[in-house]
Amino acid sequence: MAGVAMGWAGVSAGGWWLLVLPVSWLLTVHGMRKLGSMILHQCTHSTYASGKRANRILGEFISVLLITQEYDDYSREHVSDHHSVSHMTIDDPTARFIVEVMGCRPGMARNLMWRSLVRTLLSPIFHLRATYERLRSHFSGTSGRHRLLTAVTLAAQALAVTAAHAWTIALVVWVVPLTVLYNAAGVLRLSCRHLFPAAGQDLDGRTAIAAATHGIFLGERTPDPALRGMRRAWSWTGWWLRMILNHLVTRLFVMVGDGPCHDYHHRFPKSRNWVNYPFARRDDIAGGHPSWPAYTEVWGLRAAINEVFDSLYRADPAAYELPPAVRRSSGARAVRLAD
Repeated sequence: MAGVAMGWAGVSAGGWWLLVLPVSWLLTVHGMRKLGSMILHQCTHSTYASGKRANRILGEFISVLLITQEYDDYSREHVSDHHSVSHMTIDDPTARFIVEVMGCRPGMARNLMWRSLVRTLLSPIFHLRATYERLRSHFSGTSGRHRLLTAVTLAAQALAVTAAHAWTIALVVWVVPLTVLYNAAGVLRLSCRHLFPAAGQDLDGRTAIAAATHGIFLGERTPDPALRGMRRAWSWTGWWLRMILNHLVTRLFVMVGDGPCHDYHHRFPKSRNWVNYPFARRDDIAGGHPSWPAYTEVWGLRAAINEVFDSLYRADPAAYELPPAVRRSSGARAVRLAD
C-alpha cells in the first residue's frame, strides 16, 4: 500500500517527483512477494491460519489478487513435486525452471549460466509468457466459481481505474511491479534457492534435504579497523553503499520474509514458528540440530547463485534431459515462477 501510494503521488506530480518510482516499485514488489512467496506459501502448508479452510481462502485470495499461479494448482505442485523425493529432480518446479526455461545445463560454464540468467531477466518474450501462464492457470482446469471470481476481480479493477481516468498511473505503479518486476524477483529467487545433487551423489532422507539448501544471508564484513585516513573513509563509504544498494535492495526485492532461512523451512515445513524462522534456526543450531546434519550458509545473492550454478555444473546430464514433447508441456508450467 505504501509503495502504490508513493508511486501514485509521484506520477501525479510529475517532473522530478518521478524519481520516487524506483523506491515505490521496490516497496510494492516487496509487499507482493511477501504475500506471494511467504504468506501464500505458508497457507499451502496449512501453517498460517489454524484451519485448512481458512488457509485455502486466504491463499486463493492472494493468488487472485496478484495473479500468481492458481492456489490449488500451486499447492499440489509445491507439496508433491518440491517437498518430496522429487526435490531438485527434473520434476521439481525449481529445477525445471532453471534447466528448461533459463536453458542452463549440467556441464555448462558458470559464466554461460549467468548469461542465461541475464537474458531471461531482460527478455520481453519471457515476461509476456510468464505473465500469461500465471493468468492462464486461473482459467485452465479450475472450477467455474474460481474462474468467475477471477474475472470479476479483474473487471472490477479495470472499471475502478477507468472511472478514475487513471490508466497511465495504474500501469506504472501496479502493472509494472505485478508483471515485469515480480517476474524478475522470482527468477532471481529460484536461481539461488536450492543446490542440484552431484552426479553419483547418493543422499537420501535428512542428509539430502540438508545438502540441498543453504541459509542465505545478506551483508559483508566491515572494513579493516586498522585502516586510517582516506583509505578508511573510502572503505567505509563503499561498505555502506554496498549494504544499502546491494544487500538491502536484495533483501527487499528477492529474499523477502523468511527467504534467508529457507533451509530451516525444508527441515521443518510444518513448523508454526515460521514468523520467527531466523531465531528458530539459530536456536536449532545452538541446540546441536538433533538428528540433522549441520547447517550451511552463504553470504550475498551473487555467491548464492554461484553455488547453485556450480552444483548444476557437477550434476548428472542424463538426470535433466526430457523428450521434446515433455519439455514443451513442462516448460509451460515451469514458467509460472512457482516459488
